Amino acid sequence: MLDLLIRRLLTAIPTLLGVVILSFVLMRLAPGGPFDGERPLDAATRAALDAAYGLDKPLPEQILLYLGRLAHGDFGPSLVYRDFAVTDLVAQGLPVSLTLGALALILALALGMAAGIGAATDPHGWRDRVLMLGSTILTALPSFVVAPILVLLLALWAGWLPASGWGEGRPTNLILPVIALALPVAGAIAKLTRAGLAGVLTRDHILAARARGLPPARLLIRHALRPALMPVASYLGPAAAGLLTGAVVIETVFALPGLGRYFVQGALNRDYPLVLGVVLLYAGLIVLFNLVADLLYGWLDPRVRG
Repeated sequence: MLDLLIRRLLTAIPTLLGVVILSFVLMRLAPGGPFDGERPLDAATRAALDAAYGLDKPLPEQILLYLGRLAHGDFGPSLVYRDFAVTDLVAQGLPVSLTLGALALILALALGMAAGIGAATDPHGWRDRVLMLGSTILTALPSFVVAPILVLLLALWAGWLPASGWGEGRPTNLILPVIALALPVAGAIAKLTRAGLAGVLTRDHILAARARGLPPARLLIRHALRPALMPVASYLGPAAAGLLTGAVVIETVFALPGLGRYFVQGALNRDYPLVLGVVLLYAGLIVLFNLVADLLYGWLDPRVRG
């Protein structure tokens, strides 16, 4: 397991470095700039601002300076939110995004595994067909389609839940965004759980244990579920990454003060340090989630540890 951890960490460093450099170059190549507005600045003011933020230097030198600041944990100042550093903005938005993503992942795992187990224990029956049809529909619907439907049904028509806003962190304000973010992932987890468990339940040792009269619940929990969850474990990394990046859209739809809001506003305003800081943070979290998924997969299947 330690060898697996070291290998993943060694590949994470050049991956993050590549993400930073590529994002930096793409941001600079995009048209527009952070100081463009309805009223153009005079040449002297524009030159002074560029010099103050180092935007007048050659692109390779800007990249090296930015990497040097990153090595000291400095994401730089925001070019639009003048009174804040990027670190301050990230500290404000990260707890909201992590809360949203964590709750969505927990809900997706609970719903997906329950549906997959229910379908696998009734192969080719009506329960299997209904659950798998529902899972297919959920997988095909992206979260930005599910979100307006939920708002229309549960907020505007029924009036049970608030349609948007953070509401100082009230749980009711998180219900709709968490459900919208979790349902597509839950559909995929249900299909993977069903496929993995259906294959395990037909193995010889499971059939022998069933013939010996082992209770179905004990057979499922102690013998079948762990190997059946290997496809789910391998999907957890991409699923967590998808939830994290999908939260950008969901936070915008529901007006949540997470990283998604700062990312969208930073991209629109060409706030280079803010966008790069959020991208780097997202990339680091995605690498971390994939590492956790690899370790979980190694725990489920010892053959991949070497």
